[in-house]
Amino acid sequence: MILAPIQDRALRSAVRRAALPEEDVFHRLEDVRQALRIGYPRLLVCRAEDQRKLGGELDWRCLNVPVLAVSGPTLRSWEAAWEVDGLAVTSIDDTALRLRSLMAEVARESDWVEDAFSDLTHIVGRGLPPELRGFCRRILEFPIRYSSLTLLGEAFGLSPGALKARFRRRGLSSPSRYLRWFRLLAAARILGEAEETTLSASSRLGFASDGNFCRWVTATSGLTPSSLRDWNGRLLLLIRLAEECLPPGSLEPWESLGGLFLRRVA
Repeated sequence: MILAPIQDRALRSAVRRAALPEEDVFHRLEDVRQALRIGYPRLLVCRAEDQRKLGGELDWRCLNVPVLAVSGPTLRSWEAAWEVDGLAVTSIDDTALRLRSLMAEVARESDWVEDAFSDLTHIVGRGLPPELRGFCRRILEFPIRYSSLTLLGEAFGLSPGALKARFRRRGLSSPSRYLRWFRLLAAARILGEAEETTLSASSRLGFASDGNFCRWVTATSGLTPSSLRDWNGRLLLLIRLAEECLPPGSLEPWESLGGLFLRRVA
């Protein structure tokens, strides 16, 4: 997830092109604030001229989120370089290529979502399709925003019924099952933080009470919230997730979704 509270429409578009197609890019301040407070953004991109003001409004420094501040002179130098010997056909795509390199340098070195995907790849014995990564990454990075099929479907312009039909036609399990298990993985990540309690974890996941949260964890996985706080418990959860959602032959149908869960570049 990339946070880009930027007013410049051209720079916004360049950031979206530079981001991973499987991840969200948020521009609105209210979305950025919520993501900083209870999500897992890997980078915040802003104009250098706005950095001081945004720092006061968003207070990202205390949250340890990497920041890439791009200055006006840098953008103008890129524009001049593109006119002479551009890296891409359009100026925006040229800027996106330059941004992508900088974003890779500045973003979090250890992305827990990528680590989870890597572990699942080892468990199932093959790489995860981009469509599956796009579906799951959003849930893992911002679980409260995607706490239901309705909310998830809205991100892709689909109703829960239409989403279920897409899965059913391909012989996939209900999207509700994938949503439930990957929210569990997000819960395990939250519970792994020393300062988090079951109450604060339940709030970050959108549950009305910690009692409901604890019952949901146990009913879905057979594990207790306390067992998800250590590495062994989280590994067991990954294994059970793979058994429930990613059995042999279940990944190929995802590839026929045609990029449904990949972000469209604007």
